[in-house]
Amino acid sequence: MGSMKPRDIQMPPTAAKEAKIALQRAFKTLDWLILAVGALLLVWLVVTSAQANISADAVDYYAILQRLTPSDETPIVRNLPFLDQRSPGYGLVALVPYLLISATVDPLVETDGVVDAASTQDPAPAEAPARRTGPPPVSSNDAQGSEFVRIPASPLLLRDVLFKEFYIPAEGSQYQWTLVLALAATSYLFLFLGIAANAWTLRWMFPAVSGVSLAVLAVFGSAVFMHNVLATPLYATLMAYGLASIFALFFLRACKAQKPWLLLPAGFFLGFMVLTRLELAVLAATVALCLMLYRGWIAAVTLTLGATPALLVWLVYNATQFGTPVYLGILGGDINRLAFDLDYIVNNLFHPASGVLWWSPLLIPGLAGLLLSRSGPLRILGIGSVALLALYLFRVPVMYQQSGESFIQIGGIAVTVPDSPAAMRELVRSDINRYVTVLLPFAVLGLRDLLGRIWSWVRSRVARRKGPKRRHASV
Repeated sequence: MGSMKPRDIQMPPTAAKEAKIALQRAFKTLDWLILAVGALLLVWLVVTSAQANISADAVDYYAILQRLTPSDETPIVRNLPFLDQRSPGYGLVALVPYLLISATVDPLVETDGVVDAASTQDPAPAEAPARRTGPPPVSSNDAQGSEFVRIPASPLLLRDVLFKEFYIPAEGSQYQWTLVLALAATSYLFLFLGIAANAWTLRWMFPAVSGVSLAVLAVFGSAVFMHNVLATPLYATLMAYGLASIFALFFLRACKAQKPWLLLPAGFFLGFMVLTRLELAVLAATVALCLMLYRGWIAAVTLTLGATPALLVWLVYNATQFGTPVYLGILGGDINRLAFDLDYIVNNLFHPASGVLWWSPLLIPGLAGLLLSRSGPLRILGIGSVALLALYLFRVPVMYQQSGESFIQIGGIAVTVPDSPAAMRELVRSDINRYVTVLLPFAVLGLRDLLGRIWSWVRSRVARRKGPKRRHASV
């Protein structure tokens, strides 16, 4: 018989190891179960409760998509002062599902015309006009701007607007279900892609105990984000969240593999993040700079090259819509001012009525986890996130500085000014928590990394306390 080498001997696992393995399996099962149940609950809420109203920011995103379509339609709102200041990425991507819906579903269904009489004080006609007929003379008040518009005037569920067009007498325009469904489909596609990408990233970064449920818990944990999911899905918020999740997945995989060319897809999604929200250029620039310091200029250049398709799309959009590839109207916004206002910063971060610490509770500890991480790529995401958060804290709405007035004129329309500190904090709560949702996928990764480090620290402390007793017993 040949001699048996020590490494060939299969040592039986101890009871402690068996218990540990069983506990890990149970936690993994619970982890995936929470993710699955949370995702299914989110689908159920979207199907049963998602609204499809065109209001505030959605007015401009609807108008962008409407201008991109082949059909020549009257704008849903005539006064659109902020249209040229919106990033076009959301509308451009929504054009794809719109064309698919128009080519496959629209010809097969009968569209009902509905008069939205509640949207105007003018008397409604006796019956809805035929589909896509020319508008009658406009009789709305020119002073009424998009801030005051809610179309349809009564909140409607998304499922209740399918195959309907609402005639808006005040504007002489049509609220078209094909445009609304295209915007909603884009938002929800990126919402669930974002959750899946975030969970996937957690799975391969932390294989032992992944914490994939954090991906969906972060969504439910932000009350304002859930408001965007159900009440205002026609904003660019959900698409920006999904793009950030996918970018983080490709960026971290590329850094781990140490192959610069893998940064090309990461740059692609980073570029479309910026095309969806222009202020994310601060995040993109910070990440590129940190990547250059961390991995060298080749990595930063590769990331930038990956983002060039988004730049080309933006140039083509400008050329077709404004007659010039370089159109800077998007930088001409006058609704915000860069300023240092300590009270505004406190309200954004810490006040219970508005701060992200209360309304997006996983964000702050998640960003702290990114900055404290031993992983260089995670720290880069943390630094970029802090840079973007700083921009939001210093970008003060003019309404905040005009408190006490009934309204102010911005872009030719009357914008209401909150008349009390409580009303102002309500405005702050809606803005900051909606903007920082783009950072939630990064914060989830930082939170999981932080929890792992805390657990390791606790175990080491317990082991130190038990160590001397075991040595004393063996003597």
